[in-house]
Amino acid sequence: MITAAILEMADVLGASLAPLFAEVSDWRDRLEGVLSGGDARAADVDEAVEWLVAPSLADSRPTLGAGFVAAPGFLEDAPWHLAWWASAANGVGLGGRPGTLRRLVSIEDPLDESFHDYTRLEWWRGAVLGRGAYLAGPYVDYLCTDELTLTLTMPVEADGRVAGVVGADLSVARLERLTDGVIGAASVPAVLGTAAGRVIAATDAAVEPGTPARRLGWSCEWHPVPGCGGTLAVSRAA
Repeated sequence: MITAAILEMADVLGASLAPLFAEVSDWRDRLEGVLSGGDARAADVDEAVEWLVAPSLADSRPTLGAGFVAAPGFLEDAPWHLAWWASAANGVGLGGRPGTLRRLVSIEDPLDESFHDYTRLEWWRGAVLGRGAYLAGPYVDYLCTDELTLTLTMPVEADGRVAGVVGADLSVARLERLTDGVIGAASVPAVLGTAAGRVIAATDAAVEPGTPARRLGWSCEWHPVPGCGGTLAVSRAA
């Protein structure tokens, strides 16, 4: 049952989280302008993407990584290409050493034994097949963040076809700093989850992020968090 307390919680969470979604949407719009009407090359895409995402990776916001992943064959000089940057706070691959803003190195040769076909991953398929915002996780991202992560992606279109996806890796721990004050002060048992029904945060501290709500035996009626593209919702835990 959706109560006034749940509706109020959704509105407060939306005020905190919607700007993250608006930012990725803005990146998408700008990239569509860059990629339309010409033969885009990998170096040009890298420069444009770094210029877009670097400001968001320079502070303590939840974003640990961000960038653009090209659709196979879209770029003539790089049939498979990831233009993805990690923030200084992202410790993946550093072994405890201090970090800096850096582009993540990826294997883009499909003949290499370490190559990964990213079009098979949830964050790609969800955005491209759904033609809109998609939030994958929470999951431990051993490739890009090495911590519990949500990946927000949106499809990028150019000249009538999918050019790739743009997105951001969001730290669940850092998101909890934005949500704990709301979830912790809830007057009813409540949960914040993804559209796929996976828990991000709950009033019950024993409920771990990433847990499917259905496994907890709850009969949840979800209410969308405003401004988050239908990817986030709150419910009374019952």
